[in-house]
Amino acid sequence: MDAARTEHRTGHVVVDGGRVAAVGPGRLAEADRRPDDRVVDGAGCVATPGLVNTHHHLYQWATRGIACDSTLFEWLTTLYPVWAGIDEDITGAAATAGLGWLARTGCTTAMDHHYVFPHDGGDVLGAEIEAARRVGVRFLATRGSMDLGRSRGGLPPDHVVEGLDEILAASAAAVERHHDPSPDSRLRIASPRAHRSR
Repeated sequence: MDAARTEHRTGHVVVDGGRVAAVGPGRLAEADRRPDDRVVDGAGCVATPGLVNTHHHLYQWATRGIACDSTLFEWLTTLYPVWAGIDEDITGAAATAGLGWLARTGCTTAMDHHYVFPHDGGDVLGAEIEAARRVGVRFLATRGSMDLGRSRGGLPPDHVVEGLDEILAASAAAVERHHDPSPDSRLRIASPRAHRSR
């Protein structure tokens, strides 16, 4: 489509330096091609802009079949103790599966809100960032958090909640380590306010 969202039953797309430079009807004329241009014949295919997934919890891919018929709070109270045992290996595998499935269905940009950080789970945020790199999607990782554990009336086990100072420090460190603010960035980090988990 062009800026007016014109659909071309037969058309062409010109990509220059990773950006769409032109879209138009029919085949691109020979006179408009450069000698080193690579032409990909997409006859019989549909070309659409990549889809954007705006909210995900990729680590939950690992527990998709558990407590399926539960209410929200039944589901959370069943799964928080399970999620409290995730580590970077589980998170990396779940993120690879989830992002791989998204990519297969046309998603080229994904956002994940990760907020479960078991104290002995390793670098779970880094694991999902590496999964996005391997799968090849543009990624916005949100470094979330929870600060209200079961002992204080919250739902999650205490060993996955963090104090506010710890949350702020970890969020700043994630931005410092991973965030790429460049216009063509394939990785950005966001850090929302603490999640109260109630």
